[in-house]
Amino acid sequence: MSLQQQRFSSGELWSPLVALAAFFEEQGGISGLLAAIATAAETDEQISDGKALSEREEAVPQALELITRGEQSIVWIKASALREKVARLMGQPVEKLGDAQWIGHILKRLHLIDEGGRKRGMDGIAYAVRSFEVVDMIRRYDVPIIDDTR
Repeated sequence: MSLQQQRFSSGELWSPLVALAAFFEEQGGISGLLAAIATAAETDEQISDGKALSEREEAVPQALELITRGEQSIVWIKASALREKVARLMGQPVEKLGDAQWIGHILKRLHLIDEGGRKRGMDGIAYAVRSFEVVDMIRRYDVPIIDDTR
């Protein structure tokens, strides 16, 4: 078998795991497994294509930039408000994005917050965000800036 014949597309490599995840979700009652595998496969495909961020990961800094635009100091942003803004930018219902826990993971991954930049309150978690850090991250990842205020 030649090297050319040995190359598989990302989809071909992930399809057995997707099938297993679907089986275990349906037969074993393990919820969320298929979504987790699909997200991992999507990330892998994007990395293979040379893209650093997923659509959701791009929408987070875009939403942050809109929220913090023109601000000079720290802006405390509730995770639920950021999730709603991201959903609007992506054109999806908020419910489809799940709970707001993933926001903290993305903010941490993009180095936009640290442990001191998070407050738990009765109405959820809020994150301390600096506009200049958001703009810097947008430039580094080549994320398009949104002109409108959806």
